[in-house]
Amino acid sequence: MGGDPLEGVREADRNAREAQESLRTAVQQAREAGHSWAEVGRTLGVSRQAAFKRFGSPRDPRTGDPMTPAPLRTGELLATAERLWHRLDAGDYDAVREQMTDEVAAVLTRETVLGTWAQVVAETGNLEQCREPRLETPDGSAVADGDPVLGVLVAHAELACEAGSWVGRVALDGDRRVVGLYVTTLDTPRADYPF
Repeated sequence: MGGDPLEGVREADRNAREAQESLRTAVQQAREAGHSWAEVGRTLGVSRQAAFKRFGSPRDPRTGDPMTPAPLRTGELLATAERLWHRLDAGDYDAVREQMTDEVAAVLTRETVLGTWAQVVAETGNLEQCREPRLETPDGSAVADGDPVLGVLVAHAELACEAGSWVGRVALDGDRRVVGLYVTTLDTPRADYPF
């Protein structure tokens, strides 16, 4: 066995970066050739929205500047969402509110959020843990750690309570602020509690 094993890690990392840049260039060329985001998405095995969020470069209407996707740290975003659910279960609306945009907080008031969560608790007890967390685009496409993505993302998890489980979704905007909360039953959507 020769060589430094860490050199293999460095080489694999370089190759991965080059492959990502090659993919980004190929997508840009396909778009310049007139291919739609739906075609690009189908080729990559994702939705058109997922393809756009990863490779698109729209202009910001506020400034006219191009918007560029930032690489994600999915673990951080999932941890943020999990903290939010636990704070909500503890009745700490103020901590939940700090994570919301002002526009969302105007709708998701203390009474609305804590009242809705009280309904969940009445059905299945208090939250014990968040299971199987994942990050996805609003259309449900998976997002991998390190993927550069624009716009809203959804942290999705099973909310395991004392006597049952729910599906919880936290929508986070480009600044990673809460722009939506949603809870539904795990097995059937008969009892939804949108905030």
